[in-house]
Amino acid sequence: MAKTTMSEERALQLAGEANFNSRIDDKRIIEGAVQYARCVVPLTTDNAATDVIDLIELPVGATVLPELSFILVTDDATSGSLTIDIGDSVDGDRYADGIDCSAEGRVYFTAVASTTVPAGLHNRHKTTDTTRLIRATLATFTATIEAGELIVVIAYKSL
Repeated sequence: MAKTTMSEERALQLAGEANFNSRIDDKRIIEGAVQYARCVVPLTTDNAATDVIDLIELPVGATVLPELSFILVTDDATSGSLTIDIGDSVDGDRYADGIDCSAEGRVYFTAVASTTVPAGLHNRHKTTDTTRLIRATLATFTATIEAGELIVVIAYKSL
């Protein structure tokens, strides 16, 4: 027999009906405006695996939404592999973990070739003074490396 379950947000809504102090603030969590940071990242022939690229500082308290964030690979920068992690100084792959950017096109932060899902998808993180600088790490970068360009689009809520 099929069973009915509920999301954590729905459980909080039901708890809020019984106790006003237990309610969730729907506008902040459910309806809050999504903002986007667009970061253009040129890749050069001297880039190498493990290079770290500072992308942008978000406001303290911002929450990155990995499921809405992506990288546009506009130029094929390698004849081999290019995987990228997106995170911060505390967790280098908090928002994207080993996403394949070796060919032109759009690659979502949550697109994974392995079973690795970025921690920021299930464990929302509000940026702090030490985690507000968002960074990309070239996890792998092999074969013939050519000049190219990435456009990193980071979706976030600033509550």
